[in-house]
Amino acid sequence: MEFLFNTIEVADLDQSYEFYSEILKLEVVRRIEPEEGVKIIFLEDGEENTVELIERSGESKADKAKESKIKMGFGVEDLDQTIRFLQEKGIEIKEGPVQIKGGSFINIEDPDGVMIGLYEFK
Repeated sequence: MEFLFNTIEVADLDQSYEFYSEILKLEVVRRIEPEEGVKIIFLEDGEENTVELIERSGESKADKAKESKIKMGFGVEDLDQTIRFLQEKGIEIKEGPVQIKGGSFINIEDPDGVMIGLYEFK
């Protein structure tokens, strides 16, 4: 079995794209509109790890405002530098820094409330 991608339903594709590209440095590998009212962007981290962002028009933001049940983890080289970068961008740190065996991490959220862990391992 081969893992292909994570899918995240988003309320505002442009806002989510900005977050994932600017904050997490993921790059667009494909944009499609497979049917009317559905827009999809696939982003990768350079290691072929893929996130799919999908927006369906016609659904209100209230319909989409449900708690995320997933958490994604990303490795960073320097957590202190990452924290400064996030603060400059106005991204709230939801938890941390937390010390763990071999490193530390913080948690942030994307525009739709998906929890994202940023981990530094030493």
